[in-house]
Amino acid sequence: MLLLDTSHLPTDPGVYLFKDQYGTILYIGKAKNLQKRVAQYFAPGSLRKQEMLQKAVSVDFLVVGTESESLYLENNLIKKHKPFYNNMLKGWNGYAYIKLMHHDFPQVLLTRHKKDDRAQYIWPKHNTRELKKFLQYLRNILQYRTCTNTQFNQNNLCSDYYFHLCKGRCAGCPDPLAMGTTLSPEEMKSEYKSLLQLFTSFFKGNTKPVEKELKNQIEQAVVVQNFERAAKLRDIYIQIEQFVERQHVELPKNITGYVLSLKKIGGWNVYVLLHFYEGKLIDVVREKIAQEEGDFHHIVAGFEIELGEMHIQEVDTYHLLAFSQGMKFLVAEEEALEQLLQGFFDSYVIAASFEGETFHNDLLSTLQERYQFKRFPYRMECIDVSHLSGGWVSGGLTCMVGGILEKKGYRKYKIQAVKGESDDYASLLEILKRRFLKRSDEESAFFPDIFILDGGKGQLWIVKKLYDESEHFQKIFQQVQFVSLWKGEARKKTRIGSQSFRGEDQRVGEKIYSFGPDFKIIETPLVYDQADRFLTKLRDEAHRFSNSYRKQQMKGDFSIKK
Repeated sequence: MLLLDTSHLPTDPGVYLFKDQYGTILYIGKAKNLQKRVAQYFAPGSLRKQEMLQKAVSVDFLVVGTESESLYLENNLIKKHKPFYNNMLKGWNGYAYIKLMHHDFPQVLLTRHKKDDRAQYIWPKHNTRELKKFLQYLRNILQYRTCTNTQFNQNNLCSDYYFHLCKGRCAGCPDPLAMGTTLSPEEMKSEYKSLLQLFTSFFKGNTKPVEKELKNQIEQAVVVQNFERAAKLRDIYIQIEQFVERQHVELPKNITGYVLSLKKIGGWNVYVLLHFYEGKLIDVVREKIAQEEGDFHHIVAGFEIELGEMHIQEVDTYHLLAFSQGMKFLVAEEEALEQLLQGFFDSYVIAASFEGETFHNDLLSTLQERYQFKRFPYRMECIDVSHLSGGWVSGGLTCMVGGILEKKGYRKYKIQAVKGESDDYASLLEILKRRFLKRSDEESAFFPDIFILDGGKGQLWIVKKLYDESEHFQKIFQQVQFVSLWKGEARKKTRIGSQSFRGEDQRVGEKIYSFGPDFKIIETPLVYDQADRFLTKLRDEAHRFSNSYRKQQMKGDFSIKK
């Protein structure tokens, strides 16, 4: 039976995959919190999927942006791979579809079965209970038809007409709010067609027309002094936003094809292949190929045999992108895809480490060789100082062990010595003393191999200042290598170290500073491959953590003043 330490799994939403010794997928599940959900399988006394766990030898996972996205991806992966232990979602009835029947006045209903019956189906939806409630709200606004063809053909008004849920189209009745105005049959068909266009566009993300229609109906209800209906519509308007679903990565509907990203990691070429259909991500494939078996272009050529000709974009020596012909992206879409791809690479590297792969050791060895670290960077810490106009000065220390963020090693520092000042150097000196000189016995047992300061040469010279002041720190200096990570002009850029999908080189270089002989500072530019990702990820996490603590202090101070 698989025994797994889940402490290093991310707490992000995503999809997890249990596999047997042959790599066959046994079970696919989705989670709002991957770490918490997977841990439930191994809790004492758990009866969850015990037969499956007896056969499982590894667990893989895919990190996505939102819980909604994990549901769509889980559904599509189950339909493609049909795992043996996924009993509920093997067919095409995993989630509900909104169905518009083929008719002059189409009936709107929910179904779990998509058929070739000329009906219109709106993309599968999860959380059916909330969807039913929201469809009822929309019915108050658009008054679409829900009755069966048999009932509609009887030409008899039902109670829905009198409750303003239907316009009585079966009997050719006037609009209840139109003060007796009647429409011809052709005009009624045209009016209903326009109504359904509002309905379908709403579920594609264009909510403005429905909101405009809702406002118009509120105004009309007030004109005829139907204040009860106006109040009801007003309440619906207030709640409408919380029911609107938008997928985290959703491209224009005309985007259909494949996005292939390849990266060199250690001795492997690792690829992530994304399959989009009408703007929706429907499948993810990740795998590794030994570098001696072929270079990037050899791998792309193999994919082109199966997927068709692809446009190749060589980012740098360590990274190559390829796209199905005809796929074009806006800048915002490029950034979303870059973030999504990087998340898939990160999660693959972590998952592979659970299966005994040496990805992390290879990448950490690359860092040691590239930046001439004296120690193998197994445990790294990074410190960042945050303040607002010189006030609420806070320090956040983050920790990475073996290439994985280690939350147990995080530390918060409320700066005492420089209240009311924005002296980052003095704040940094205080943190260094508290981390290394005023430490607990527990903390002294976990000195980092590499300690990263967010900043440039000036921040690194603070280490030299402390070295000159403290003989005890001189001993620590022999155990810990201190470096600084400098953004410089990159602080003004949003796409640091990246290159446009269009081929425009927009990369902005960051640098790492370290001490050489006689404290001579050595400057080395970052490469921005998967190895350097460890450094930037740890630094970005320190920035997030310190800002979060600073905001926490501000919130506490404001509440005290109140």
